[in-house]
Parts: sequence; C-alpha cells; structure tokens
Amino acid sequence: MTPIQRAADLAAALCKSRGEDLLGFLKRRLRSDADARDIAQETYLRFIRLADPGRINNAEAYLFRIAANLLWEHRMRQRNTVVDTNDVMAAHLVTEQTPFDLAASAQSAQRLKTVIDTLPPAQRALVILHMRDGLSYAAIAERIGMSDSMVKKHIYAAFALCRKRLRGMKP
Repeated sequence: MTPIQRAADLAAALCKSRGEDLLGFLKRRLRSDADARDIAQETYLRFIRLADPGRINNAEAYLFRIAANLLWEHRMRQRNTVVDTNDVMAAHLVTEQTPFDLAASAQSAQRLKTVIDTLPPAQRALVILHMRDGLSYAAIAERIGMSDSMVKKHIYAAFALCRKRLRGMKP
C-alpha cells in the first residue's frame, strides 16, 4: 500500500469518526457554513497528501492542527480581500430596523438587483448560486463542471463589476 493510500484510508476513518467534530470546530470559528465545509475538505486533502502518515503519533490532533492552520490562512486572506461576500450579506441582515432603514434597505436591494441583472449571464448565474443559494465555490464548480479557481475568479470579477456600477448609481 502506498503512503497516499494509507493517508487516504486514515483520512476516511477520521472523517467517519471525527468529521462532525471537525466541521463543528470550523463552524464555531467562521461566519459561513460554506467556508467551514470548504476548509474541512481542504483539511482532508492536505492530510491525504502527507508523505508518510505512519510517522504521525496522533492523527486526530494532526488533522485538527491542519484545520487550525487553514483557518489562520483563511483569516489572513480575508484581511487582504477587498470585499467579503459574507459581510455584504450580513449588512442586509440588521435585526432591528426603523421604517427609514427598511425603505433604504429596499432601495439598496433594488439597486443591487438592477446591477446584478446587468451582469453577463454566466457571471450572474454564479453570483446567484453563491449569494442566494449559499453554495461554496467548490459546490458550484462541481455542479457546472468548472474548476474552483475559475468559479472564484468569475465571482470576484462579477463583484468588482457590481461595485463599479453601484458607485456610478445615484442613491
């Protein structure tokens, strides 16, 4: 058995025994269920890529360490990202709103809808799958047969176009 097969078998066993615990660990630290699932998937992929899984004394602890490192990387990327889609969605979810807030929110939502409707059809579809349906880049990529990185690239381009067009619109 190759080291990759051993690592894959060990990862499968860990996923079965501790998968929900790992996902809970990630969900408690992230605002997005989709991000938690993406990081969990990347955790298992990195675990499988280990050169020699037999050298690990505590595979479970090592798996959670990988996840913690990925969380840190995720947070660093978000600090350097211009727009976080979760922040955009959270901005519309204010719990106590005055009538003025509701009217302004409805107006903002209509402006956003107008801008999204002007996107090229492929970008519009990806944005809708991501924002409305809550699908991760990986889930969208799997659904439409495109790589994760291309999905991310198209969604980021769509967000950039939306920002540019929203700046040009009068409130």
